[in-house]
Amino acid sequence: MTLSNKDTKQAIIDAAIRLFTTKGYADTSVRDIAMKAKVNVATISYYFNGKQGLLESLLTNFYEQYINVMESVLKQSLDNNSPRDTLICLVHNVFEYQKKNPQLTRLVVRELSLDNVLIREIMSTYLTKEKFIIKSLLEKGVAHGQFRKVTLSLFLMQLKSLLSMPFLHSHYLIEVLHIQSHDKHTWHLFEEEVINWLELTLFIYPSKQVS
Repeated sequence: MTLSNKDTKQAIIDAAIRLFTTKGYADTSVRDIAMKAKVNVATISYYFNGKQGLLESLLTNFYEQYINVMESVLKQSLDNNSPRDTLICLVHNVFEYQKKNPQLTRLVVRELSLDNVLIREIMSTYLTKEKFIIKSLLEKGVAHGQFRKVTLSLFLMQLKSLLSMPFLHSHYLIEVLHIQSHDKHTWHLFEEEVINWLELTLFIYPSKQVS
């Protein structure tokens, strides 16, 4: 059966994600991807202009959707909910997005450790926007008396470390901690612990008056 253009493109994407995360980008050839996707090399060049174009597409599409997740939360929540509830919703939705795309998340986080033109473009375009979104939300929370004043850079370092660790160190979770990707209960508990960290680090609750 002949695949449609959409299915062919998706097969290439799926194969690339799988190979880039298991073998590494440098050790994966265009021919490897073509064999895994069951297409010819020319098809990859047609859709993505080669291996570098394919990686660029993967990272860009990941962050396009990542930022859309964040902006959708702000659009739907900030007018109706408190900054505290909005931040909790944002953390939940970002984590859910990453859970739905675990291999791609792992690939993206790993690639961010490199220094090249593509990664610098990703940082200046998408991660700067992420920083602005978080900064704006923190400022609104402080103005509403719901957040403590925190150092933005340190807060982002800690938050992003928490949210990326399960994907960056997936083998550690499986081999050492014996946590499987389908273990929904553990993922739920992990997310609760992230919220607990926000409670301790950031959130301010009104003091209860003693009658």
